[in-house]
Amino acid sequence: MNRLLLYVHFNKFGYISPHVLFQLDQMRPLYSKVLFISNSALPDNYHEQLEVSGLVDEIVSRENSGFDFAAWRDGMLEIGWSEVTKFDSVTLMNDTCFGPIWDFQQSFLKMEADNQVDFWGLTNFRATKEFPEHLQSYFLTFKKTVLSDNSFVDFWKNIQDYQNVQDVIDNYESRVTTFFLENGFQYTALFDTTLESTEGMLHPDFTYYNPRRILEVKLPFLKVKALDANQSIAPYLLDTIKTYSNYPIELMVYHMSMVNQPDSPYLLGQKYLSNEKAEFKSLQGKVAIHLHVFYTDLLQEFLDVFENFTFDFDLYITTDTVEKKEEILTISGHRSDLEVYITGNRGRDLLPMLLLKDQLAKYDYVGHFHTKKSKEADFWAGESWRRELIQMLVEPSASILTQFENNPFLGLVIADIPSFFRYNRIVTAWNEHQMADAMNTLWMEMGLSKSIDFSKMDTFVMSYGSFVWFRYDALKPLFDLELSSEEVPEEPLPQNSILHAMERILVYVAWNQGYDFRIAPSPRLITPFVDNKQLNLNGDLHPPTFVDFNYIGGIRGALKYIVIGPGRAIKYIFKRLVAKHS
Repeated sequence: MNRLLLYVHFNKFGYISPHVLFQLDQMRPLYSKVLFISNSALPDNYHEQLEVSGLVDEIVSRENSGFDFAAWRDGMLEIGWSEVTKFDSVTLMNDTCFGPIWDFQQSFLKMEADNQVDFWGLTNFRATKEFPEHLQSYFLTFKKTVLSDNSFVDFWKNIQDYQNVQDVIDNYESRVTTFFLENGFQYTALFDTTLESTEGMLHPDFTYYNPRRILEVKLPFLKVKALDANQSIAPYLLDTIKTYSNYPIELMVYHMSMVNQPDSPYLLGQKYLSNEKAEFKSLQGKVAIHLHVFYTDLLQEFLDVFENFTFDFDLYITTDTVEKKEEILTISGHRSDLEVYITGNRGRDLLPMLLLKDQLAKYDYVGHFHTKKSKEADFWAGESWRRELIQMLVEPSASILTQFENNPFLGLVIADIPSFFRYNRIVTAWNEHQMADAMNTLWMEMGLSKSIDFSKMDTFVMSYGSFVWFRYDALKPLFDLELSSEEVPEEPLPQNSILHAMERILVYVAWNQGYDFRIAPSPRLITPFVDNKQLNLNGDLHPPTFVDFNYIGGIRGALKYIVIGPGRAIKYIFKRLVAKHS
């Protein structure tokens, strides 16, 4: 069969998400010709990748004018109206769904063999007061009976470039089915939702409001928006796909992380490092380890772990004084792969790392650690914290690096929350909010392209203690700032400093660069009941001031508090008095 696929792509950040490449790879065997139509500007390397891969035959680049319907029209224009009608079938598809989650070829061939059907889709939208029943347009296939009729070309020639997506829905998506039905053709849906119960659904769109049913009937494709719109059940949707299909859910996790934010709760459960024991092989990338040594008595603890590494790496140590440098060289036995730099007692462990920009830029992967102590409570906080971070990020370094090599979109590996911070409520939304201004300032100074406002976030996924493995490119904007010592506060370090902001911003910088992160699991099994008890403590956890108006909207928030608050209080008192005496 001579089949044509017109595939429309759009990405607001101007790249092709890996799930799209997977989809094209799975769909390619069904089609004689694949035309890739991008409604967003793509860098040249993506054009080259698509052409060399053989996933598509031609590429059309256009502005996102008229959305999918105008893009399909332009794709047909590119091929030529007479050539389009020579195909045995034409499929119109876009990249708004994940899949195929299950084998699609059998379903496709079954629909193709049904002589009672002239065109078909994956799902239908039931009739409402606003719209007639119609096939949803993310996947439509027209057979030869339709293609050879003049009505097919007439419909597509008359497509206009609407700039409002609702106009496209009103005039095309909801009407294309009716148009061809009125011209004497018959249609069906692979999953006929008109036969389904809509009990408990806010709206009869199963692709959006009932993804559970989509998976139950094993429809091969799941709409991207279904995960975002159903975050409360999204972890279970992902688990179902992982358990019952061979679809790599990492593609879903990556895409949702990139187009939204990387730390949505429903995604975090999928971001633990894989616990599969992959055989360690020699690394393709170059590895550097940066260790900041302020407490020389803890150096040997790290060197002992490094001795067991089975991969090649270069070790860079920073410290604050000449005397400590000599002590470090003596303890390390003047090893040949070691370089020691004196960076002064400013910026703790992070500024010394950034000062090694010229050295670390030569490497693919960098591990950043330091001799962590907490003088106020060193055994309870400092030592337990350091030991757990070593167990999570230093000892399993070979496994971590293997996962970097196996996943080109992995940019950062952080540790899970240390146990001290689970038994003690220290990191609260109130405290974290105080870091937001410094984080927003850093984001602006780095000139990052993605939009994020940290002041609207209650807490951050961060590398506690700033232990981290990273791909250099993932944190390159931070190095490119080229911070000087004068830009960092002196010790004793004040709260909410630029260093605290850096500790919290690493995951989001990597996200801006197109990289995802993973979490190294804690060696300590602690029941979530601990978190539940800590998070639900009664009492005022805020500072001693009654209200922080900066936090609730500045002057406008203060006015609301003064005017609306008392009014509501009076209304409440009045209602209670009336109820009491009635």
